[in-house]
Order: sequence, then structure tokens, then C-alpha cells
Amino acid sequence: MESDAPAVCGKIGFITDCEGNYEYWQASVALSDVVGWDSDGELAFINDPEKDGFVFGGDVFDKGTGDLRIAQQLLAFKRRHPERVWLLAGNRDINKLRLTAELAEEEIDVPQPVPVYPRAPPQVSLRSFLEKKQQEEGVRSLAEVNTRANRLRWILDHTMTAGGAFESRRRELALLAGVDEEAVDEEAVVQSFLKSVEEEGVVWEYLRESCLLVLVGPWLFVHGGIPKDALRWIPSHDMRYVAPEPGAEPGGSSLASDRLIDWVEAMNRFLHEGLQSHRAQPLFCHSETRARGGEALLVLTSTPACFRRSVVVESLLEGGMPTTLHPEVEEFLASDGVRAVFCGHKPCGDSPFVVRGEKVSFLHCDTTYSDPRAPDQRGRAVAAVTAVSSGESACVRIRGVGARAEVRWARWVMGRTRPEHVASEKWQSYGEAPCG
Repeated sequence: MESDAPAVCGKIGFITDCEGNYEYWQASVALSDVVGWDSDGELAFINDPEKDGFVFGGDVFDKGTGDLRIAQQLLAFKRRHPERVWLLAGNRDINKLRLTAELAEEEIDVPQPVPVYPRAPPQVSLRSFLEKKQQEEGVRSLAEVNTRANRLRWILDHTMTAGGAFESRRRELALLAGVDEEAVDEEAVVQSFLKSVEEEGVVWEYLRESCLLVLVGPWLFVHGGIPKDALRWIPSHDMRYVAPEPGAEPGGSSLASDRLIDWVEAMNRFLHEGLQSHRAQPLFCHSETRARGGEALLVLTSTPACFRRSVVVESLLEGGMPTTLHPEVEEFLASDGVRAVFCGHKPCGDSPFVVRGEKVSFLHCDTTYSDPRAPDQRGRAVAAVTAVSSGESACVRIRGVGARAEVRWARWVMGRTRPEHVASEKWQSYGEAPCG
């Protein structure tokens, strides 16, 4: 079936999951053969801005001193090339919508704000976090450490898996202002996070410009993956960001159309309707239910709350190992001409990894945990992906640097079982799976 997806005649660059790591972002751009830096230091197409395209795969924020700069560069690039640049909403981008309501609270014994997985490890409560702070600081009362700064630290460290993000933001604010870190007080950090989700704030603007799914020619881009039960499903806006009761059924509806592009457009409408709902009611509207506007978007960041149907957090990688592509998913995608799906979210080692079906392949490109010995657990590993299609011909080029700094590149032609060329023996033995 013919798709109405926008056609890009040139190359499409793909970079994903920078998570605030500015050095990784710069290294990825340096490797790309689609984007680079112009004479003014702005992100730009380096070959053909009239034909080439670029997709950022989501998760701009959280684990480094580049949150604000990476997001601002992506937004400026998107606005200069609105028809050629696409931004995906990742779970680390969407979950920042929680901050307005949760930092407005003062109670200490608040419920855990994130739906807990079955068999999840014990959660750190706000009370226990503050009690530890009280002991460390040697103050008499818990009220003295029950500050917005400490509540934000708890949210980031223990409910968003963004340990150290508070101090990383302090360092970035100091860098941008040209001052020492000591000159940036805790309230300035809190205000930076809160203002980021207000109108014209950097997180809010990123989400306004973003999509959940991007379909361009034979390529589909998504942050997490395409679970079978997500096909044609549109979540309802009354879904709750809580762990469902046993036997509960997911809200939402099934799209009547079998066209992939119709589902893509419906999911992207859902995202922007949810943003409007959040803007109308960003605070908890009821103290007991803790409901707030746009809550269904937070549902997409949670496996249990979304009944394992989320395109944002579900993946063919489980525990770093690939699972089998479901035939129904493959047929649904292939029937609309999709040859490959590009995604991030789940770490896959120090180079992109392919899960290959008979007709469609999934290319996983998140190298977040590629070197556990490195301070940022990513180390030197970096990769940039380029998709090229012309008529019936389609190929993917991967350029990268491994965790041990070896240079690697490969060209994977759709339909072939091995890379056409690999420039490193290390990647040849390791890369037959990543490259096809």
C-alpha cells in the first residue's frame, strides 16, 4: 500500500539518547555525514538542506551538563528546517511535565509518584530521603531539609533515574552565565527546572515541536518500539499514571484504518492534545486522586501504566538482549512500505544493534551504558546513523567509535545478511549482528 509519508530524496541522519551529555552530542554530530556545525556554531545540514533530513530520537535531558544547550540547538535547527527536521519525545523529555505539580507540594508523606513495576526493588520514599539528608546535615527537624531543592533532588535521583542531574544543571547554568558554580544557588536550579516546563521553557518548547512517531519514506522512527498491542491503538486522555489493578483493561480505542500513516498521525495528535490538557491543568486538581492535566502522556513513560503498549518505553531489547519481532507488527509495517525502524531508549552496547525480521528490521541506537568503567558509563562510544533510499534501493550507514576508541563504520544494504563493508576487525566480529 502506498504511504502518504513525506518523501526525502537525500539522506536522513539519526542521533538519539544524548541525555544531557554534551560531549556525546558533539561527538555524534562530528561523526554524522548529514549534519554538522556552520560558521556561526549552529547545527546545520552539511550537504543538501533541500533534500536531506534529520531525526533526533528523544531523551534530550537528564544526565549531563548539556540539557539546555542541546535542546536549544535542536529547537533552532527544527525551526529553520520545519519540513526536514523531526524531534521525537522520549520518556526523559515527557516526564519533566511532572515537576510543576510535584514541586508545588509540601507534604512529606506523599505517595510514590511513579507506577511501580511488579518485583521492583524497594523504592526510596521522600521521607526516608529527607531523613538521610537531616542526618547528613546535622539539623534538628525534618522541616529544615524539606525544601524544594531537596524534593527536586529526590524526584530526579529516585523517581526519574537521573542521579546527579540537580548538580549537573547547576554546572550548566554557571557555564552559561560565565560564573563559578558557587554563584548559582539552589533556588536558581529549582527555577530552571520549573521554568523549563512553562510556556516558552526549553522542555515545553521541545515537546511542542516533537512527535511520537515519524514516518519518512521506507523509514519509521520511534523512541522506544512498536509493541504488538500498540498497533492502531490510541490511548485515552483519562488514563491514569498509576499501576493498574489486576484484571484492569487499558483505556483508548482502536483506529479503524489499516494505514500506518493514519496511526502515526493519530498518535501525534494524541501527544499534542495531551500537552494542551497539561497546560490547562498542570497542578494536581484533587489532593486524593492526584490527577492532573496531560496525565495520559505520563502514562506513555510507564510500562505498567500503559499496559506494555507504549511506543515510548517498550522495546525489542529486554535486559540488553533481543526478542523476536512479532509477525503482526512486521506485516503491519511492511504493508505500508516500511523497511526499517530506528529507535533508542534501551541501551544496546557500544554500537547500534539490529533485530532483523523477514521484511522489516529494527535498528537500536542507544549506546548509553557502553562502558561501565567510565564516569558517565558511556565512555568514548558514539555512533551516528544515516538512512538512504532511492526507489527500490535502501541502505543504512553507521559510523561510530567503540568503547575502546576504535573507529568503526559499516554499510548495511537492505536485504543483505552481512555488512557490505566494515573498516574494523573488531566491529566485523562484533558487528555482523548490528549491521545485518
